[in-house]
Amino acid sequence: MNKRHIAVVLSVIVLIFSFQACNQGRKKKVFDTKPVSVKIFDTPPGADPSVPAELGGKGFKGEGWMTKSDYNILGDLKAVKGGRFTISMRDFPITLRTEGKDNNTDVNGLIETLLYETLLNVDPVTGEFIPLLATHWQISDDKLTYRFRIDPEARFADGKPVTADDVISSWELVSNPDILDPFFSVMFQGYEKPVAESKYIVRIKSKEVSWSQFYFLATSLKIYPSHYIGGISGQEYLDKYQYRVIPGSGPYIIDSNDIKKDISLILRRRSDYWAEEKRFATGLNNFDEIKIDINRDENLEFEKFKKGEIDILRVTRAQIWAEKFNFDEVKRGLIIKKKIYNEDPVGVSGLAMNMRKPPFDDIRIRKAFAHLYDRQKFNEKLFYNSYWLMNSFFPGTIYENPSNPKPGFNLDSAKMLLAEAGWKDKNSEGYLIKDGKIFELDMPFSKGMDRYLTIFQEDLKKAGIKLNLKETDAPTLFKLGNERNFTIINVSWSGMPVPNPESYLSSASADNVNSTNWPGIKDSRIDELIKKYNSEFDREERIKYLRQIDEIGCSYFPYVFGWYGPYQRIAFQNKFGYPESILSRTDNFLISAVMWYNDPYKVTEYEEALQNKEINFPLQEEEVKYWIDLRNKLNSGLK
Repeated sequence: MNKRHIAVVLSVIVLIFSFQACNQGRKKKVFDTKPVSVKIFDTPPGADPSVPAELGGKGFKGEGWMTKSDYNILGDLKAVKGGRFTISMRDFPITLRTEGKDNNTDVNGLIETLLYETLLNVDPVTGEFIPLLATHWQISDDKLTYRFRIDPEARFADGKPVTADDVISSWELVSNPDILDPFFSVMFQGYEKPVAESKYIVRIKSKEVSWSQFYFLATSLKIYPSHYIGGISGQEYLDKYQYRVIPGSGPYIIDSNDIKKDISLILRRRSDYWAEEKRFATGLNNFDEIKIDINRDENLEFEKFKKGEIDILRVTRAQIWAEKFNFDEVKRGLIIKKKIYNEDPVGVSGLAMNMRKPPFDDIRIRKAFAHLYDRQKFNEKLFYNSYWLMNSFFPGTIYENPSNPKPGFNLDSAKMLLAEAGWKDKNSEGYLIKDGKIFELDMPFSKGMDRYLTIFQEDLKKAGIKLNLKETDAPTLFKLGNERNFTIINVSWSGMPVPNPESYLSSASADNVNSTNWPGIKDSRIDELIKKYNSEFDREERIKYLRQIDEIGCSYFPYVFGWYGPYQRIAFQNKFGYPESILSRTDNFLISAVMWYNDPYKVTEYEEALQNKEINFPLQEEEVKYWIDLRNKLNSGLK
């Protein structure tokens, strides 16, 4: 053991003793929950003895391979296991699959995070590759061939070992166009079929030299058990696993009895998670039960939160944040509000206009709509000036092109553009007419959007446009967009830590049903720049390419851009423990299910305070800028 490791061990020991001393005399909650096991295969621990060391078996030295052992951890060293955690979501997902069509929801993302694992992960601070299912990795000199050594200790929830065959079957599944997920199928078709060099070593060759090929392969390919998905057709996978959950190697499972469609979903912690003692799992995956409670009604959701039936609430509306948190539990410190600034990637939000058909096949109409969407008024009147106006596909990042158009509300400019497009005359009701038809559109929306869309509706009417607002639910909106069955529709995409413009700005993505290129952007210049971006290993050059892509994409006015906030607004019951950062650097509030834990001392005091209104907790600072401060320190060269 070297001096650095000795220092780390001593620090942990000191921390533990300090923690114990601080809690002397406090009552400790005993949780009535337990982890579970669904293991049916009793595989002996460790490596298969028939696999020699040089092929990844016992005694593997890793000479000539890359690995990482001294990396930052995301969890809290003081974390304890046990108890329940309830999260509220507005809609039950169309499917519980984490691959294929209709899987792009927050709920699917949480399932993916907790049930399945990738070959590698990234350091939560530096972004460097760290082990996960693979202990070691290699990149060939020509940067086309990648090799991974799978951890012989890795096991799926049913007890089967994770092997190279599982990597092959997983690649075959996600690269299959028949699962109707063109983003991933196209991405993974960029590799040749993986080859098993042994039970634990898999080789994968990229079809092109690209800085992103290794990154996406290592961190985006979820590994599923081949004894479930091996040889399955795309359609069979879509049908068979619509609401049936495949066991993964991750720390949680979902039992079919815990799936209450449109009501709730429970994830249960495994008692036999293979990586429980691994460094990357330190302080993580602590709740025995994670319940996803479906609450379509915003007011009902808020009342349930006030009663303590929901543990954490994502507050997306500035009005609620500013006006509704003045009740007794907040004033007494039983409920905490936090505005956490981090680098959760922001995607495009606003209104997508379908450029494939009238009236938005005319750029003058699209520009007119941009001038009629009074974002500044929304921000001032409805959002307490809480947001930044969006004018980019990469808002608030180094990739945003500062010269992008920034249309503001201007009724006269909109009328002029409409007239240039042939919409000059009006009927007796004041609506524009052309070729005997009035300018009339239907727009689907989810509940809550009407507070600003009705203002937009009135401003459109002033310009002579009739907008019919059609309330629907989020899954239906998503389906309409994926199938391109819309004229104008509200969107709010999540971003990616590493931009992949090919998935939503390339010409090919415009024609791929289920891709996120809903407006239908097609431009050969963008396609060429994407090729250059993908093959460029110099980060500064990649930034230049993305800015050019951003400028060209925005020049089409495919979206009426909305607004964004570089933070997570959350409120939660004051009974949890968590690291100083509270959330991770690049994730949204759902990462709390991974990072947080039920503090047995806080839970007891919280429950006592619920019964005794004389008990108050110290109030806390609302804003948390841990990640911003750390970024500034790193940028300034400080340690």
